Amino acid sequence: MLLQSFVKAVSFLLSFIMTVTTPFNLILGKKQEPITRAEENCKLSFASISDIHLRENFKVIFQGMLELGLEDMENAEDRLDAVAFVGDITDHGYYGMWDVFADAMSKYNIADKSFIVVGNHDTWGPNEDNYQDPENGVKSTFIKYNKSISGRDISEMYYSDIVNGYYFIVLGSEEDHTNATLSDKQLEWFSEEMEKAGKTGLPVFVFIHQPINQTHGLPYNWELDKSDPPDKGGIGDQSDRVLETIKKYDNVFVISGHIHAGQKTEDSNIGVKYSSVEYIKNDRGNNITLVNLPSYMYFDLQRGGHVPNGCGYVIEAYSNKVMIRARNFAVGTWLTKYDVTVDLV
Repeated sequence: MLLQSFVKAVSFLLSFIMTVTTPFNLILGKKQEPITRAEENCKLSFASISDIHLRENFKVIFQGMLELGLEDMENAEDRLDAVAFVGDITDHGYYGMWDVFADAMSKYNIADKSFIVVGNHDTWGPNEDNYQDPENGVKSTFIKYNKSISGRDISEMYYSDIVNGYYFIVLGSEEDHTNATLSDKQLEWFSEEMEKAGKTGLPVFVFIHQPINQTHGLPYNWELDKSDPPDKGGIGDQSDRVLETIKKYDNVFVISGHIHAGQKTEDSNIGVKYSSVEYIKNDRGNNITLVNLPSYMYFDLQRGGHVPNGCGYVIEAYSNKVMIRARNFAVGTWLTKYDVTVDLV
C-alpha cells in the first residue's frame, strides 16, 4: 500500500513537471513533423483526444498544454475533417473550466466539425445535485457550451452527425456517477442511429467516455484492485445493452477514454496487461474495434504503456481499411510503434 501511494505521488509530480515542460516529451518521440495523411485516397481523417481536465487555477499551464495540441491539429498539411474530445474536458464541470476550453478553441480553426463528449468529471460541478435544471444544471451547461464551442445545437447529452458520409455517434451519461448512466430513451435512440449508420456500408464511429466493461484491462486497470466488480471503470450497468446493439453491425469503432492508461500494444509486457486497441467479436464473428485514448493532460506510471501527456490518435478511413495512428500532439511527433491498421469486412 505504501509503495502504491509512493508511485501515485511520483506519477502526479512527473505529470505536473511534464505539463509545465512539455518540450521534454521530444526525447520520447521522433522529430517534429506536421500531421499528414498516411496514404492517398483517404476518405476521412480526424483527431481524437480525451481527459484534458482543464482547470481555472494554473490556467496558463493547462490551457497552454491543450493549445499545443490544437495548434498541431490546425497546422495539419491535410486539413482534418473533424476533431473529437472524448470526455473529461474539465476537471470538475465548473463554468470557468468550460470557459478555459472555449477560449482555447476560439483561437484555432482545426476542422469543420468538432465533437464534444461528456465525461464523468464534466458532470461534477456546482449544480450536480440538480442535473436537469434548465438554467444551470449539468445538462444545460453541456448543451450551452457545446453550442458556443462547436456550433452544434443539441438537446440531449447524446447526438450524432455525419462526416464525409461516415456516422459519428456520441453517447453521454445522464447522471453524475463515475460510471455512465444511459437512459432507455438514449439506448433506443442509439439503436435507431446504428441501424441508419449500418445501412451506409461504411465504418461507424461510436464515442463514449467510459469503455465497454471488462475491456482494456478492466476492471483491474481502473484502481489496480483485484477485488473490483466487473463493471468497475467501464460504462457500468448499461454496458451490455450498448454492446448488444453494436454487435449487430460490421466495421464499428468504439472510442473511449477514462482509464488514463498510456498507449500500449498487445505485445508489451510493461505494467498492467492491456492494449489500447483491441477487439470483440460481433454477431457475425467479425471484429468490433475498441480504441481507448490515453489521458491528454496526465499520465499514470502504475498502468504502464507510453505515458507522456499530449497524446491521442489520428484516425483515417480508406475504402478497405481504417488506420489508427498514435500521435503526441503537444510536440508534433508520430508514435508509430502504437499504430494499428484494421482491415474492413
